Amino acid sequence: MKEQANTSKKKIGERNKKLDIFLKVTAFVYTVITIIFYISVIKLNLLPGIYVTIFTIAEIFFTMAILIGLLKVHKTPKLNLICLVVILLLSGVYIFVTNYTLATGNFLDNVFQEVAQTEEYYIIVKKDSKYEKIEDIQNQNVYLFQVPDDAKQEVQNKSSVNFKTQNSLTDLGKQLMNSKVKIIFISSVQKSILEEEIENFKSDTKVIYTAKHEIKVSKKEEEKDSKYSVQNGIFNVYISGVDTSGNISNVARSDANMIASINTKTHEVLITSIPRDYYVTLHSYGAKDKLTHTGIYGINETVKTVEDFLDIDINYYVRVNFTTVIKLVDTLGGIEVNSDYAFTSVIGGYHFNKGKNYMNGEQALAFSRERQAFASGDSQRVKNQQKVIEAIMKKVLNSKTLLTKYTNILDSLKGSFQTNIKQDEISELVKGQLNDMSAWTIKTNSLTGTGANNTTYSMGSQLLYTMVPNTTSVTEAKQKIKEIIEK
Repeated sequence: MKEQANTSKKKIGERNKKLDIFLKVTAFVYTVITIIFYISVIKLNLLPGIYVTIFTIAEIFFTMAILIGLLKVHKTPKLNLICLVVILLLSGVYIFVTNYTLATGNFLDNVFQEVAQTEEYYIIVKKDSKYEKIEDIQNQNVYLFQVPDDAKQEVQNKSSVNFKTQNSLTDLGKQLMNSKVKIIFISSVQKSILEEEIENFKSDTKVIYTAKHEIKVSKKEEEKDSKYSVQNGIFNVYISGVDTSGNISNVARSDANMIASINTKTHEVLITSIPRDYYVTLHSYGAKDKLTHTGIYGINETVKTVEDFLDIDINYYVRVNFTTVIKLVDTLGGIEVNSDYAFTSVIGGYHFNKGKNYMNGEQALAFSRERQAFASGDSQRVKNQQKVIEAIMKKVLNSKTLLTKYTNILDSLKGSFQTNIKQDEISELVKGQLNDMSAWTIKTNSLTGTGANNTTYSMGSQLLYTMVPNTTSVTEAKQKIKEIIEK
């Protein structure tokens, strides 16, 4: 009997020892998880100072209390068990939140990296041409329209050619197609335009060389009046949706153009939409062109041109491309958009009903790009773009969507989103909103105009459809922006 009692005590002692080791290991793991969680939240730098203090004190006291409760020998073992269950649950929550904060931090690090804007220039010949590589065109005539000197020099370094300048991009493309010229040198944007305007241009031509040109932006051009900034609570953000897919650093036509005028003191936002075909004066060239074509010369040219046109300061820009819309909408599982009309899009041939339509990424893009189906053309396209943005915002801000698809949403935006807003300025905005949880008032306004055919700087002598600005509309837009940022 005595031996049995000793054996039983020994087993109980071994169990208690194993339990003690288990609880200590659990306490250590929980402590590590808590530290990682705390560091990830603080490093994100989105909490106001008072929140950081409260969060730090609460985390220290609660962690100490739960660890003491776990490790202390209680008269009632249930208390240890309760503390263990709480620790397991909290560990799961901390890991979940840490995953979100790390994903957010990684996304912000990528978004706020300075990315140089680039443009590709192509040596293009007919598909049945004997020329296969750049060395084959030695001493030949190469015809071009608006190509920068550094891109031309790169070609000259590879093969000595004779450059011949033309005064119309469309004529240049047509001359290649009818074999009046054998070789042309154009940008990726110019190539896209010719593929839209000239039948079979894409299928009947080939690229034999690609040169890259980096668009230089002086520091002086990037400087803004300190009166308008995130820190001062009043500023304008230019939102540019470019008509291309793939690498966001590539310049492209600015298809969607909006100014978000923000006043964090009054919690007001005014979104002013400008038709893509608006006939404006290019800032750097002093010549008339369509607003969409300013994007060919880089986002800074678009921003400076609109600043001149509306007599405002634009402090920041956000630039997205077609890839952004498609990937984001598909990641969200589609969006529901209310259409003012029933129509079939030229791009993709998608049919949309009057009223509610459920759209995937490709459909949402086609819906927001369509203008030929409407009597009001670009004016209706602007309205449809606003509807798509509104639908995306509603879906993103849905609590269930944020909970289940947050990291996927961030992944979908990587590489197709570009801005000059600094990370610490985003932190300022978030902290300010957390300090003052007031609701925001969002207003919209759209500029109007009259259709006309005009020559443009970017296309030369060819007549193109443009929208001549309505002076009353422009004056009202200036006043509405002023009312927001000067309150």
